[in-house]
Amino acid sequence: MGFKGKLHWMILVMLPLFLLAGCSDLEPDMQDTRTVSLNMDFHGKSSSRSISSVSAAELSQYNTHLILAMPSWEYLTSSYKNFFSSFAQELMNTVDKKVSLEIPLNTQMKIFAFLFKENYSMYELFSITREVGYYGESQPFSIDAQTNNLSLGISLIQVPSTGNDTDGDTDTAEEDTVTGGSNDTGIDTDGEDDTTSPSNTSISINSNADNATSTSVMLSISATDSVGVTGYYVSESSTALGNNFSGWVSVTSTTSYSANVSFTLSSVDNESKTVFAWFKDSAGNISLATSDSIMAVYYYWKLIAKQVDSDSFTDGTDELFLSNARGTFLENENDPSQSTFMSIGNLEKSNYADTDERYKFKLLWGGQAVDSSGITKEVTWTQTSWLTESTITSFTEIGTSGYVTGDYGQGFFGLAKSTRNECVLDGDGSSHNYWWNCAGAISKHNGGIPGPLGKIASSMYLYIWSPSNL
Repeated sequence: MGFKGKLHWMILVMLPLFLLAGCSDLEPDMQDTRTVSLNMDFHGKSSSRSISSVSAAELSQYNTHLILAMPSWEYLTSSYKNFFSSFAQELMNTVDKKVSLEIPLNTQMKIFAFLFKENYSMYELFSITREVGYYGESQPFSIDAQTNNLSLGISLIQVPSTGNDTDGDTDTAEEDTVTGGSNDTGIDTDGEDDTTSPSNTSISINSNADNATSTSVMLSISATDSVGVTGYYVSESSTALGNNFSGWVSVTSTTSYSANVSFTLSSVDNESKTVFAWFKDSAGNISLATSDSIMAVYYYWKLIAKQVDSDSFTDGTDELFLSNARGTFLENENDPSQSTFMSIGNLEKSNYADTDERYKFKLLWGGQAVDSSGITKEVTWTQTSWLTESTITSFTEIGTSGYVTGDYGQGFFGLAKSTRNECVLDGDGSSHNYWWNCAGAISKHNGGIPGPLGKIASSMYLYIWSPSNL
C-alpha cells in the first residue's frame, strides 16, 4: 500500500475519535443533584383521593416497594414500566421504610410507589411485568442543597388481584383508593372527595403596625375550611412548600382557625419585609398565599424622659423630679412606667449622633393650658450639642410647631441643662435664666410644668431618634 493509501486509512480511523473527543465539549451541563434519604409514610395523612383505610398488617404482606422519583407533571397509573422520565428509581427497605435517591435540586417532583407481594430484584421487576398490589404518589416537592432527609406521605390505590404476572403492561379497569392508618379524616361527610383548599385566609404583622423595630414580630393568622384546617406555613419567601415539607406547623383540625404566632424576620434594615402564609386542610389541599408587609426600621423614637401628673397637680401629691437629677440626669432610669423618668445620664451620646454629628429629638406636651389653648403639642428638632451640656448649638427645627418665635422669654431654642434649680433641662438656650419648655420640673410654676409658648402643662415626654439595637 502506498503512502496515499496509508494516509487515507489513518484519516478514516482517526476521524471518529477526533469527532467523539470534540463533541464532548458540546454536551450540556448536567443538572445538580443530591442524594437524599426519603422516609415513606404509608400510614399517615395522604391526598384527598383517599376514601378508605389499609392496615399495617395488610401492608406488611408486600415485600417489594419500587420507588420512582418523577416530574411533578407525570400522571400516576399502575403501569410501573411505562415511566421513562424518572429522575431516579430504587427499591425501598421495607423494614425502616427508607430509600436513598439521587435527585435533582430545585425541581418540582413527586414520588410514585408500587408495592408487590413477592420479593423481586430490580431486574426481575423490569424483565416482565409483575402484579402490583398497591400503588400511590406523594404531594409535589423539591429539595435544595441543604436537604438531607425528607418524610413523604403516600396515598395508596389498591389494584384488584389478577393472580398473574404478564409480559405486557396493563392498567386495571377498577381500582380502590386507600390510605394507610385508621384515623384518616380527610373525607367530606357526604362521602365525596375534599378538593377545596382553605379560604378566607389572612395575616397581619404586629396588629397591622406600620413599623417593626425588632426581628421578633407577632403574626395574626386565620383561615377557614369546610372539613378542617390542619396546618399552616409562614415564610418571607413567596414560594410555597409541598404538603410534606418540614416547615409546616400542624394544628388541631378546625373549620375556623385563628392564632397569634411568633415569627423572626430575616433582618431589621430600614426596608419593607413581607411575610407570606399558607394553610392546608386534612385532605392535603393548600391555600393560595396571603401576605402582609411591615417596615423593619433600624431607628425609632426612644423615650428618654417623662413627667406625668395624672390629676394635673391638684391632689397635693405632685409628680416632680428630685433635685439630684440635675447632676445625674437620672430618675427611675430603669422604669419608664414611673410618673417621673429620665435615662439621659446612662446614654452613650456617640451612639445617637448621625453622620453630621447631630442628634434628633422630639418633645411632647399635654394637659392644662397646653390642651385648652389649642397650640401644637409637639416639636421635633436636631442639634449638635448633647442634652447635658450648658449651651445649645446648631439648633434646627424639623417641621413647623410654632414654638420657634425668637422670644427669649418663651420661645424654643432646643434643650440644654437648665440654669435654674427648678428644672433639669429647658429650652431657654441657657442665656436668659428662663425655664420654659422644661423637661424635668423639680418645682411647679403656676400650678404645673412650664411648657411651650408660656403655657402650663401636666405631662411631658422627651424622645431621641435611636438605633433599634440599643
